Amino acid sequence: MWLMVKNIFTELFYMIWEIYWGLALGFILSSLVRAFISTETISSRLGKNNLKAIALSTFFGAISSSCSYAAASMARTLKLKGSTWPNAVTFMAASTNLVFEIFIVIVTLLGWAFFGAEVAGGLLFIIISASLIAWFYPKKVKDDGDKHLEHTGHAPGGHEHDHGAHHHHTGNSFGKKLATASGHFYMDVMMVGKDILIGVVIASVLMAVVPLTFWNTLFLTNNHGLPHFVVLLWNILMGVFIAIISFVCSVGNLVIATVFWHGGISFGGVVAYILADLVTIPMLAVYRRYYGTKTMLALLLFLAVSIIIASLLVDVSFDVMGWIPKHPKTGFMAMHDAIKLNYETILNIIFIPASIIYFFWGRKQSNMSM
Repeated sequence: MWLMVKNIFTELFYMIWEIYWGLALGFILSSLVRAFISTETISSRLGKNNLKAIALSTFFGAISSSCSYAAASMARTLKLKGSTWPNAVTFMAASTNLVFEIFIVIVTLLGWAFFGAEVAGGLLFIIISASLIAWFYPKKVKDDGDKHLEHTGHAPGGHEHDHGAHHHHTGNSFGKKLATASGHFYMDVMMVGKDILIGVVIASVLMAVVPLTFWNTLFLTNNHGLPHFVVLLWNILMGVFIAIISFVCSVGNLVIATVFWHGGISFGGVVAYILADLVTIPMLAVYRRYYGTKTMLALLLFLAVSIIIASLLVDVSFDVMGWIPKHPKTGFMAMHDAIKLNYETILNIIFIPASIIYFFWGRKQSNMSM
């Protein structure tokens, strides 16, 4: 029992050490971009369903926060300002799958092949979901969602704080924008920090407690009786299903995805699990609160189908090109045995104190703006 507890805390410590600097750097850069680029500069250009608007939504999402809840809130703001549904969904998909901090953590934990899969999968997810919503989204559901949005967005007491939707500028000086950026950083950490911590803790427990045979059985790793496509499709469906019920969004699910990869899930299954952070139960609850039940169910259907198709395409294409890495030989994620003087240690020495100072400065700015 004591050995198990020790293994859990050991994994927890080394995992945090692995990803801390990347998260800190990513969130700091995200906060700076959001403070210096106003939402109003692009919201007026998202009222049409065309390639230019989709590209702009993708770009703005990619330089925004990786917090799923912030992405949903920002997409709601864009909708209130005239954005179409495909463009709003594109923004959400880009801001949760194509942001800098996500890339850093993926490369750190899973490697460059998964970085390529995340970029390809994220772009395919955007193209497929935007197309499906533009062509097949029911008009009755669209109208119902718009009415619900207008009611909650403008009724007394119905308007919630749209994270990232407006900036507390009291001037245009560099120093004041930097102060605003620190406020964004503080709000990002407060919103997504719990998810990341939950994800890291769950991953540490899973790595130390759940035997490899369980994962191999769940993901049909050693099953040679079924066709490869059936096993692949099963893994992708399991990836989406586990993501929906796991309650972990944003960067937190990357850590758990690493556990699944070491446990034998297919390459496409990992991609599906990572992309599915927009259809977790907490996110579905947010959609329901913003747009109503009909829209929530429609988004679940359209997003889930898009994720499944995108993940299948990524797995098949990467397999054809020979880019899928071999599975790890152990289900126990091999973290470093000791902290060594390398780039990771140097970056943590820099970013741990810097992020703490930036966080408390941001808290002060947020309190002043209330």
